[in-house]
Amino acid sequence: MTLRDNLKTDVPLIFLNSTEFSEKITYFLKSGGRRGIQAIIDRNPPAIYDAAGEVVLPEFTIVVYNNCKTGVEADEVNTGGDEVELIVKDGDLQTTRKTVMHMSAHDLGVVELALM
Repeated sequence: MTLRDNLKTDVPLIFLNSTEFSEKITYFLKSGGRRGIQAIIDRNPPAIYDAAGEVVLPEFTIVVYNNCKTGVEADEVNTGGDEVELIVKDGDLQTTRKTVMHMSAHDLGVVELALM
């Protein structure tokens, strides 16, 4: 087994484990349906650049497992159409929906998404 294989196995077991780093969110697919999944939420993400080179400031970035059963597959992400329901501020009880605006990366079993 390679290091890459080990990382694919370890990511959901360690980093996307709700007792360690992740939180439960609801992912709404534009095509229909929703999933309750675990995500690592960055509530203060760095700026990213759009295709025109303009700075875009996402409200959040999330990292989810790259799997259609326990996360979201990179191939099924619909930027501008899919939405995520999450808690905006640690300690809040109410959730808010945000739109998936950009897929920043996908590799090693995870997908990183920027939300507005």
